[in-house]
Amino acid sequence: MKLFSTKSIIFYSVLGAITAFVIAPFIRSFLDYSVTVELLITTTIIIPMYAVITRLARKYL
Repeated sequence: MKLFSTKSIIFYSVLGAITAFVIAPFIRSFLDYSVTVELLITTTIIIPMYAVITRLARKYL
């Protein structure tokens, strides 16, 4: 999957929207730390998730 292909742009846009509106708030709802610590913890979960989903998507896209 090429980075700037139409499929890739749509895929990452949908993945980013799901992450921003569903997964990140869900993770942050469990945390009661400062904003900086919450962002660091959330980022350590979301970046590996992108890597795994991209590898799985390569098989099907």
